[in-house]
Amino acid sequence: MLKPSVEVHDANGILVGEFWDCLRLDPNAVQALRTKYEEHLRAGGRPEVVIDLLGVAFAGSASLGHFVALHRAARQKNGRLIFCNVDPTVFEVFRVSKLDPLFGFATDRDAALAMAELPEPPAGDAGSGGDKADGAPTPGPVRKSGSGGLLRSSQRRKLSEG
Repeated sequence: MLKPSVEVHDANGILVGEFWDCLRLDPNAVQALRTKYEEHLRAGGRPEVVIDLLGVAFAGSASLGHFVALHRAARQKNGRLIFCNVDPTVFEVFRVSKLDPLFGFATDRDAALAMAELPEPPAGDAGSGGDKADGAPTPGPVRKSGSGGLLRSSQRRKLSEG
C-alpha cells in the first residue's frame, strides 16, 4: 500500500508542495510540508508557498488545522499560502470552515506561481479574478476566495487531454 506524502520543489525561490497518494489529504503529509517549509526558509527561500492539491478529493479538519499553522508561520515572514488545482468539494470545506479568506486560490500551478510573484492584494480584494454583478466570474485565473475560478476534475481532465 502506498503511503501519502508531500513532494516539494523550488520554483524561483518559491516552495511548491504537491501531495502524492492523497485522495484524502493526510494530516501527516501536511505537517511534513511545514517542516519542509522551515528548511526552505533556512536555505534562503522566499516565504510564499504554492500548494498543489491536484488529485485530492477530501480534506478533513486535522489537515486544515495544519494549513492554518503553516499560514501563521508564513505570515510571520510576510509570506502566504496559495492553493491551486483545488477540487470544488475541497474548496467547499475551506469555505464552510470560513478559512478561505486566509489563503489565495488559483486555477492551476502556473497561475499560483504568478500570484506568488505579485504583491498580496489588500484585505477584501478578490485578486485579479472578481465577480461581475450578475455573479459570473470575470476573466482571470487567480482568485483570493470563491469557487468560480476553480476547475472540476472532469474539466481538468479535458484540459490535460486537449
